[in-house]
Parts: sequence; C-alpha cells; structure tokens
Amino acid sequence: MPDRYAAWIRDKLAEHSPEATTDPAAAHQLAHAWAALSGQGKEIFGMEMPADLADRQALRDECLAMLKRWIPLLDKDNKEHLRRLLTGYAVPLA
Repeated sequence: MPDRYAAWIRDKLAEHSPEATTDPAAAHQLAHAWAALSGQGKEIFGMEMPADLADRQALRDECLAMLKRWIPLLDKDNKEHLRRLLTGYAVPLA
C-alpha cells in the first residue's frame, strides 16, 4: 500500500511542476511538500503523510529539483514568499 502513496505523491509533484502549470502557488505547495517529505509536516497535498512512505528520499529529491526550476520563473513577490518558506523549512538549495 505505501507504493500507492508514493505514486500518488509523485503525480501531485508533477502537477505542481513549472512544466505543468504557470501558477506560482504551485511552487509554494512544493515547498510545503518538501517539508512534509522531510518530516516537518503531517500532511502532503491535503493527505496525511504515511509514516512508512516508500521512496521518501527520492520524492524529496524530485521535489527539490522542481523547486529549483521554479525559482527563475517567479516574479519578485512570489520569489520572496518562496524564499521565506524555504528558509523556514531549511531547504538546502546549494
């Protein structure tokens, strides 16, 4: 059953990628998703985060890669909002 959750999360990550949408709120949702995948939240995309999630590290890495692709596409205000989220969650962008 955990593999089903990983597949669902992977699909949701793809829906929030800059290739799938131009809505900057998707980048903010990815920041929250990264935090959940890092153990800093109980929910991911509105679903309770499974404790025994398969591929957690790979999903977190995919999420981080998408966040990095979003950054140059955001306007100043959205970039600043995302920066605050990433700083608060200690997302490693380097």
